[in-house]
Amino acid sequence: MKKNTTGWMLGVIGFGLLLTVPEITWAQAANNVLRIRRVEATMVRTPVYQLQEGIRGTRTREWLEVRTEYETAPEWLNDATFTYYILLRNSRPQQGESEFNLFTGEVTYMNIARTRSGVSTVFMHPSTVERFGGIERVAVVISSQGRVLGMESNPSSKERWWERVTPRTGFVLNRLQSPFAMVDVDSYEAIKLSE
Repeated sequence: MKKNTTGWMLGVIGFGLLLTVPEITWAQAANNVLRIRRVEATMVRTPVYQLQEGIRGTRTREWLEVRTEYETAPEWLNDATFTYYILLRNSRPQQGESEFNLFTGEVTYMNIARTRSGVSTVFMHPSTVERFGGIERVAVVISSQGRVLGMESNPSSKERWWERVTPRTGFVLNRLQSPFAMVDVDSYEAIKLSE
């Protein structure tokens, strides 16, 4: 009986290719300031806070959270602005409404210390998601003092799809504008407030 070794060999070759791909260093990156590790969107339940008198409000809904994980090289960054783009697809739009809706919002962090595990998040209210549909794709563009430090899309795309349509503003909320403001506070940088 002859063994089928083709699948095994392809697996070994694929594993070998994974091992030989060099890690991108800071010198090879587009800049040596900030690198985006991942951007993703998920639905998360409203946090429940317990007060001395007991729990208030037992109904929890699902918020859309867009999360960016990043790392920085300089000892300090004065600030970094994360501009988010969220494309929702409504499978049953009302008359006069579009099937696709693009939303944008930004959050600026200040006094960012060197990190390998930086996190930025924004949120959309459950009613907005219910009205305008499910997640189609998301993107983030990070800049500092007028210079783009990085951009990433999920799903990954080489084109800037978010520049094709005029986005809606006012629907994307930073942590301080959401019920998640007090959750895991020390994992996030200080948000620069509008003056």
